[in-house]
Formats: sequence, C-alpha cells, structure tokens
Amino acid sequence: MQPSSKILRGLAVAAVVAGYVLLAFWLVLPQTPVDDAFISFRYARHLAVGDGLVYNPNEPPVEGYSSLAWVLILAAGARLGLGLPALSQTLGLLLGIGTLLVLVRRSLFAAAGLVICLPWLYHSVNGLETCLMAFLITVLACLPLDTPGRRAAGLLVGALLVLTRPEGLLAVLAWVAAVHLADRRLHRPEIRVGSAAVAVFVAQIAFRLAWYGDWLANSARAKVLPLRIALLPGLLDLGRFLGLGSAAGLLVLLALAGARSCPRTVFLALLAPVLAASGGDSFPLWRFFVPLSPVLFLAAAEGLERLLAARPRPARTTALARGLAAAVLVAALSSPWSRSLPDIQRDGWWVHHWADLGRRLAARFPPDTTIALCPVGALPYYSRFRTIDMLGLNDPHIARVKPDLSYYYPGHQRHDGPYVLSRRPDLILLANGPVAGDPAAPFPWESVRVYERDLVIDPRFRAEYGLVHIPLGGGRWLLAFARRPAT
Repeated sequence: MQPSSKILRGLAVAAVVAGYVLLAFWLVLPQTPVDDAFISFRYARHLAVGDGLVYNPNEPPVEGYSSLAWVLILAAGARLGLGLPALSQTLGLLLGIGTLLVLVRRSLFAAAGLVICLPWLYHSVNGLETCLMAFLITVLACLPLDTPGRRAAGLLVGALLVLTRPEGLLAVLAWVAAVHLADRRLHRPEIRVGSAAVAVFVAQIAFRLAWYGDWLANSARAKVLPLRIALLPGLLDLGRFLGLGSAAGLLVLLALAGARSCPRTVFLALLAPVLAASGGDSFPLWRFFVPLSPVLFLAAAEGLERLLAARPRPARTTALARGLAAAVLVAALSSPWSRSLPDIQRDGWWVHHWADLGRRLAARFPPDTTIALCPVGALPYYSRFRTIDMLGLNDPHIARVKPDLSYYYPGHQRHDGPYVLSRRPDLILLANGPVAGDPAAPFPWESVRVYERDLVIDPRFRAEYGLVHIPLGGGRWLLAFARRPAT
C-alpha cells in the first residue's frame, strides 16, 4: 500500500471511530444505562465491599445477573472507587471502538455501516454486557488461528464468551460448526476453542452448584418460557431485526450472495434461530441479536465484494457501484431512527425517574427498609434497600413459579403476589412508581400491571397496607403503599 493510501485509510478509520463516539454521545448515552444494568452494578458493588456475589446482603446468594464476566469487571472498577454507571458506559464505548477496529481490518465498508446502525449503537453503551458479547463474537469471527499467539487468544475469547452470556457456549459451538461446514475440512484450532469453551461451561456449572445450589442461573430460570410459547414470538423478533435492524433486509441479501464458502454467513444462519428461542426481549431494538450485527455487516461486505468480482468491470464502474451501495445502506439504516429514538428516550426517562426515586427514598426511610417492586435496577441500586424482586430475577421462589401464559411480555411472566405479601415488605411500589402533583391524589389503579394484580386482589394487601404520598420536592408526590403498624 502506498504511503498516500495508508494516510487516506488512517483518516477513514479515524472518521469511523469519531463518528461512533459522536453519535453515541449525541443520541444514546443520555438514555443509558438501562434499568437491568443496575442489577449487575448492585452485585458488583456488593462483591467489591466483601458481601459476595449477592443481590441482598445477609441473604442466601442468588444468581440474578446475566453475566459473570461483566460483574467481575465492574467489581474491579468498584474496588478502585469508580462510579459504576459511568464505568459501564466508558467500557461500552471502548469495546465498541475495539469492535470497529477489529472489523475495519477486514472491511472499512462494514465498520462504517455499523456506526450508523442504531440498535448496535444503543446497545453498545446500554450498561449491560452486550458490548462485551459483540466484541468477543467479532474477534471470534475475524481472528485467524494461524499462529500460537492467535490460537491462545482464540482460547481466551471462547472462554470469555461462556462467562459473558448464557448463550456464549452456543455462539462458540456455532462458529466451530460454521468453519467446518464452510469448506468441509477439519480445523483443529477451532475444535480446541470449542473444547475449551465446553470445559469453562462445565466449571461454571460446578461453581453455580457450589455457590448458588442450582445448575441454571436464576435470572435465566425466571425468563425461560416453554419453547412452544417462546419460539414464534422470538422468530418474529428475529425477522424484525433482520428487516428493520439490518437495512431493510439489504444486509441479509448481500450476506447470502457471499454465502458459499463463507463461515460468517453460516455462523449467522446457525446461531440466529437459536437466539430466537429466548422469545424476544422487553427492551427496544433487539438486544439479544445485536451482538451478531458486526458479523452480519462483515458478511454483507464480503457478499458485495463477491458480486462485484463475479464479472470484470472498469474500476470507475466498481467504485460507482460501491458508492451506490453505501448510499442505499445509509438511507436504509437511518430510516428507523425516527421510529426508534422515542422508545429509547422513553426507557431512558423511566430509568432517570427510578434513580431519582431511589435517592429520595434513601433520604427519607431508614437503611433497613425492605421494598417490593418490579423495576429492580436503578431504584434499589440508589436506595440500597433490601429488595424483593416481584418478577423473580433475584428471587429463587418466584423464578420457579409456573409462568403466567394469559399474556406475553418476555421476562415478566412469573409472579406470586401472595408470596411477596408473606415476606412483609415495608414498602410496595406498583405501576412503576406513579407520581402525582396533589398530596391527596388517589392511586391510579388502572395503571397496575397485569403481573401485579394477584398482589392487589389479595385481602392481606388492603388489610395490611395503606396508600402513602411521599414528598419528592417540586410539588410532586410518589404514590406507594406502606405497611401499617401492627396493632
């Protein structure tokens, strides 16, 4: 490559990275972290101060987080005195940049397209382990295992994927299978990566059994639905991701154009339907599928190059075709922004609301207060109250309750109101914490969620709890329920 070409390429890479950082700060960072990220923050903080991997100190441990690797990384930051919400966003930005730099070595076109992909942009800094999962999958799919150092790195990536997400092992095994299916040859380095991932998976199960007394993460147990219920909504969610989230399906068509002998396309075809078995997600923009986005962009770029190389063309025509493809890609990727940004802003408002409630409740109630609620991220993190998770992510009893199939809302279908009341919480927050401008305002019963109704209709709720208006300042009052003093 000529010096001038190197300079131009360096400027292009710098522009891609700068574009990512600017768009992240402008569009999505003010709306993050998402509420579930604060669950990991709470575990990390407790681990850092010596309470162990627990959600509530002085209670039996329960695995309510979704990523051991992410919690350990955050706990190391907490030990250094770093603020966990800001740390998670910073790590997301750094891992997002790392993903782009790995991708750009294969295709500048793919990296540039990924920067304007709103689902990836949002979830790369959402405070959860999504950014780490996307980075590791990108490295796995781009790292040639042709030297001892790279083979060692491949083993590390495979191990970390298992510790990063419950589906990490499936991602590693899907990649190993894709490499072999693409050219029908045996690849021993990839087999070693798969074997290492299986060994780490077995070790993690042993750790779960020893520490939590369960082979399956409680968070996964709370969310898992029968496959006959979850698969169809999950496949529909996958279809929306492949359509709306991938340039109106253009990326998929380009990836299929290069499918022959392309392990990345085979990898996507193997893993994406497996991820659909989760049944989708309650967060906007397809969080479970977003880690596949970098590989999808790369497979699409490879498919485009295959199409252009299929028939000799003048250099000017080839450049024009690439420019036209880039223009169509930009238009197709940016079109969902107007529809999706309001959803992101709405979720961001709720998290800021719960964080504010947590701080104000902590200033008004004693530290040993017990609160029961459904949004168990930001509010419990800032209040530091002992918390009863009414949806079971951090409660082993509710996680084992038979799912309520009278409605469909992923992650919200296990509940047990009578059990929550039997634990006698001091405060109960319903309907996500309604706020009124009148200290005598009635409670908006129509806002009670379907998964809270079994608590509300229990006679003990009316007998033992009364509506309280908690002043928040600025002429606002939180409507909550407090346990009546014993008579």
